[in-house]
Amino acid sequence: MAKRYVYQKSSTGVSDFVYVDLLPEVKRARQFNVNVVVALLLGVVLSFIFIYLPYRDATLRMEELNGLNNDLQHELTLTQEEITGYEIDLQVIDFQEDIAEIEQHRINFNNYIDDLELITQLHGGRINRVSYDQDISEIQIDVAIVTPFSYNILNNQILNLDWVITSGYSTPQRFGGDVEYVSTFTIEVNTDAQ
Repeated sequence: MAKRYVYQKSSTGVSDFVYVDLLPEVKRARQFNVNVVVALLLGVVLSFIFIYLPYRDATLRMEELNGLNNDLQHELTLTQEEITGYEIDLQVIDFQEDIAEIEQHRINFNNYIDDLELITQLHGGRINRVSYDQDISEIQIDVAIVTPFSYNILNNQILNLDWVITSGYSTPQRFGGDVEYVSTFTIEVNTDAQ
């Protein structure tokens, strides 16, 4: 600090030296540099945390996605070359809509057959053959019963099922040398029945 000594006479008449401080008090240079260094260090740490780390993570993620994109692009190119090479028609393969259309025509065929078997067994008969035609919603069954008179009762009970629209049977014929008679029932099915 700069101090200037001035010779001055005091009020008592005795001469004395007094000093006057001409410069204001200034922080020492070492303290100023430490604060700057601390501020810079804090700035570097915060920049590392808030700028560098997110940037590095985003860069790594971008490189990873870029690599995956390149792999998928290469695979797509190879697949397209295979499709072209083997002359595959994608329109033929696309059958998802066909499956949805078939689902509308699905019926619970096993439940129908179970109902028919139960009714047939009540009359002492058995089912020899079953066929189902989806286009006309028709079931044909060959029923073998000992007495030919049970066919009319059996037909009436089949007509009472809620999924049957119409039912008819052929004239019972004796089956070989056995005592059983066989007749073919033609049953029209209501596929919308619950």
